[in-house]
Amino acid sequence: MMRAIDTKTPEFRWRSWLGASVAVFLLYGAFNAFAAIYVPLSLHLGGPAATGGLVLTDALDGALLGRTLDTIGRTDPRLATYLVTFMDTMCAQMMAFAIVELAVVWYALRRARRWALWAALLGGVAIAPYYVAILLTYARAGVELAPSSVALILSFGAFPIGATVLGRLGLREAHAGRRIGEASSS
Repeated sequence: MMRAIDTKTPEFRWRSWLGASVAVFLLYGAFNAFAAIYVPLSLHLGGPAATGGLVLTDALDGALLGRTLDTIGRTDPRLATYLVTFMDTMCAQMMAFAIVELAVVWYALRRARRWALWAALLGGVAIAPYYVAILLTYARAGVELAPSSVALILSFGAFPIGATVLGRLGLREAHAGRRIGEASSS
């Protein structure tokens, strides 16, 4: 005998595990959208030192480059222009990610679609291997990385992981009792 599954979308409530998950993912996406606007705007108006660091922090980036970003901005306008423009490319990718993250969370996760939770998680933690590679590159170049800066950078993965834990609890809650019994064979 076949079992029928209720395909109606569970009612969404902000005061639920799923609501908390959606809120955290939306904040994460909104932060990325904000940064994708704020960073290039600040850099174009204030030069490569305007944001306190391009890749990691001002001090760590300066240690890698052999001079501070402020010095580069004052003494090497072509390199300064290149660094600012290069950040534009990164921020373009951040904006694309933010739009997709916000859309997936708002239109699918909020409707308790399981795939959306995993898509939001993977999108959020996909940056981790890249930042590990960045940290290793800086270390190989002789830049001394303080454990606190490493922890801070890698902690960005905590938001999507935490939101996923909340989302798993919320999806279980939302989908509880969805089976409506056995369907008749006629």
